[in-house]
Amino acid sequence: MDSFAELGSLVRDTARCRSLGALFLLASASALTGLLVACGGGSGGDAPAPAPAPAPTPSAPIAAQLTVPTPVGYDADRLAAFNRLNEIRLSAGLGMLAQSTRMDQAAQAHAEWMVANDSFTHEEVVGTIDFTGVNWAQRDEAFGYVPVEGDEVMTGPAHGAQGVDGLVNTAYHRADMLAFEPVDVGIGWSPLFATNISMPLVIDMTRPGTDAIRGMGQSAQTSIDGVAVWPLNGARDVPVQLGLETPNPVPTQDVSTLGTPVSITVAESRTITSMSFVVTNSSDGTVLPTRILTNQNDPNFLIPESFIAAIPLGVLAPNTTYVVVFSGSAIERSTGSSEMINRTWSFTTAAQ
Repeated sequence: MDSFAELGSLVRDTARCRSLGALFLLASASALTGLLVACGGGSGGDAPAPAPAPAPTPSAPIAAQLTVPTPVGYDADRLAAFNRLNEIRLSAGLGMLAQSTRMDQAAQAHAEWMVANDSFTHEEVVGTIDFTGVNWAQRDEAFGYVPVEGDEVMTGPAHGAQGVDGLVNTAYHRADMLAFEPVDVGIGWSPLFATNISMPLVIDMTRPGTDAIRGMGQSAQTSIDGVAVWPLNGARDVPVQLGLETPNPVPTQDVSTLGTPVSITVAESRTITSMSFVVTNSSDGTVLPTRILTNQNDPNFLIPESFIAAIPLGVLAPNTTYVVVFSGSAIERSTGSSEMINRTWSFTTAAQ
């Protein structure tokens, strides 16, 4: 998915959590890894040693990654994008994404390909300058990373955290960025310009098909009860309009006239449906006209079943608090079991 998102929106530095208006704790965890040590030296006897038990087959995602290794080899812009993406995910109650240097190479190669070919697109053309793969998955594989699901998001012109902020302020890109399951990320960025493109930022997010455990993905933090909302409850300085997203999630209306989306995400194995999804201006009680965007009615066929958004059909009022009330259910597709979801939260827009 492509975005020429307007940048410079929510935040500027490591105090960005405040500009989101969410007072959240970044949980730190020290993982204790147990080593099973086989001690030999029994007394006599001719009985053969028992065969080692086979390693258990993973059956569920790993717990949310609350810490990841410090990235290596990034310039300031890519490091800022990496940190901002993980700050957003932690604040939403999700797990962090770890750097994959192989995916870094793929994302960087695509950023440079776009500038070299003056084309802002996810798909490269065979035979063009610096071609490495038609789509993001093929490019990841070309550099030695086998992806399982996931996606690629892009924007430009972008500078580090600003680019990430612009992407999360859209619908399609947010659906990818707030997916529970990815565990790895690759980031590419070029400072160069062409006629139709400048400073593209490319982010690939997925899980490895070559690792049985991490390939199962990760769960959300238990504190959010399986539901990630955005904007966060209590968020401040929220942009008043949706970023300049391509494709347009409401093609009957100019994208610049749409408000910032409100969304809920659940695990990818579940389908979320709504009975009521209402956004209200708290100052006068006005219910906003919105387009409810789901997997079933998405005009561009990009929304996963695990994501739902209410897109205001008008730019939001500045310096105003909005209250969101959601009532619906999440259905586990493999079993058909259903869980009711009821959430109420609020956020405040930026002053303009």
